Amino acid sequence: MNNNENNGTNKATNNSVETPQIITPSIENTTESTPQSSNKPQVVEASGTSEVNKQVANPTNNNQDINSVPTSVKPEENNTGNKKGHPVFLVLLMVFLFAFVFFLPDITEYITNYMNEKNGVNELKSGRMNCSFSNSTENIDYTYNLTFRYEKNRLKSSTSVTTNRLADSATDSNILTERENSCQLLKTFLDENDIGMTAECSVSAAVQITTQNIDYKKLDIDFISSNLAELEGFYPEYELDESVTTIENNLENSGYTCERIES
Repeated sequence: MNNNENNGTNKATNNSVETPQIITPSIENTTESTPQSSNKPQVVEASGTSEVNKQVANPTNNNQDINSVPTSVKPEENNTGNKKGHPVFLVLLMVFLFAFVFFLPDITEYITNYMNEKNGVNELKSGRMNCSFSNSTENIDYTYNLTFRYEKNRLKSSTSVTTNRLADSATDSNILTERENSCQLLKTFLDENDIGMTAECSVSAAVQITTQNIDYKKLDIDFISSNLAELEGFYPEYELDESVTTIENNLENSGYTCERIES
């Protein structure tokens, strides 16, 4: 009996143990164990990648970074083509300047002739121009007569005649003697040096005349500039091929009266 009862009891006990129990999970466990939706993947930022993501999101920064590449890293520009062109350009420039200076007188004459024809000014003839001026001091009445010979309005030679005449009230003729002496010194110096100038002198009781001739084609202006003392104040005021119109305007502004005789 006892054994049977014990066996029965044990079976009952074993049967009660083997019965499965249903355990209801708590809400907290369900929440924590629920996986995240596959439609929303999470991005895990690795160290050092945040800056890259920022640059990708902001393309403006990329352009700035490209432009701010250090100088030592930037590729060198190829200027070989430009360097080869410089010597050729300089040579051509020098040739042009030399030609311009060499032909400047011809260019000037051409422009002057063109402007004269365009403006209807007849200054292309050749001939001579006579200009005169008179004045008086206490003892001397003097007159300057200038003759300019020109070709197509360009000066070629000139003659200046200075007449010194004692005034009626003058009582001393020494002034005429002084001017004659100066003329003779000038004549001697010019006769000894062929520089494109000559001089002639004459004197009487009341009049002294100094005549100076200049051939501008032969005029040695450098020699004259180095020997001003021997010229006794006589110095050529004009140059070869100078515009006769310009000379005429300057003289008339100074009180001269000019007249042209053209051929």
